[in-house]
Amino acid sequence: MKKLLVSALLSLYMPICGAAEFPLSVKAENGVVKLDKKPERIVVLEFGLLDELKLLGVKPVGMGKSDNTEGQDPAHLQEFIKDIPGVGTRDEPSLEAIAKLKPDLIIGEVTFISGLLPQLNKIAPTILLNGILGDPAEQVKNLKILASITNTEDKVDGIIKHHDEIRNKAIAMSMKSKPKTVLMGFITPSGIFRVLSSNAIATPILKDLNKTNLIKDTSVMHRVDITVEGVLQKNPDQIVILLTDGDLAPYEKLKANPLWKDVRAFKQNQVYFLDRNVWAKTHGIEAMEVMYEEAMQSGFLDGRQQKLNTNKNNI
Repeated sequence: MKKLLVSALLSLYMPICGAAEFPLSVKAENGVVKLDKKPERIVVLEFGLLDELKLLGVKPVGMGKSDNTEGQDPAHLQEFIKDIPGVGTRDEPSLEAIAKLKPDLIIGEVTFISGLLPQLNKIAPTILLNGILGDPAEQVKNLKILASITNTEDKVDGIIKHHDEIRNKAIAMSMKSKPKTVLMGFITPSGIFRVLSSNAIATPILKDLNKTNLIKDTSVMHRVDITVEGVLQKNPDQIVILLTDGDLAPYEKLKANPLWKDVRAFKQNQVYFLDRNVWAKTHGIEAMEVMYEEAMQSGFLDGRQQKLNTNKNNI
């Protein structure tokens, strides 16, 4: 009877132990932030962090949006965010719009809004994390921080397990083919090819997938411009064009360059079209899952020629 009683008491106590206790001190990129109570009205200013709140089942009261050069907000978030008010863009949010929502916590991207921290802190406690430039390990770290803030730690293991299953499936597929060199980037409306730099989050993901990013330069913006002559000099096995809202028109401008027909990847049908939103714009746990799924389905991993849906907004 005593053993049963002890077991019952332990079963009651264990969930309480796992929950964060408030006041809570959170170690963030902007130092230690103290939260007096569990936040109920959160404004989030970066898609990767919004991605992770979505997985945790936490809906913010406001969010930062895409700017007019980036296209639509990420497709995998659109159903979730359709009724969440926008508060400006992720890097230039409206302080007035944020204040009107009366948040008790603001979560933002350290790369984007460090300069606004004093003003944001006057509205509500503000936590800055490394979301858009964080590697996969950093995304898991962010997930755990957000879970502790929102008392959703019980969901973390399942989220990570699901992500790892998709990742491992993609890795297994990629290992069936020989290692490949890659250039990956998006094309501006004027036809400039902006390839992802060595410190972009896509680089370690490509490495996981038996691919090597040929760009060795680093960049604060995680991208560098390259000419068609530069592409020919690099001579990659594969090229990935990251489309904005599925729009192929910028690629058609690049392809009009007479030298493009000499690009080996083009001649061998090894040019692939993936989504800029997840590969170069938002980097949360679910976004990485979408990356792996796209890589598998497109033929990019095993060298199959991609079959394109030519309707805009579809790849």
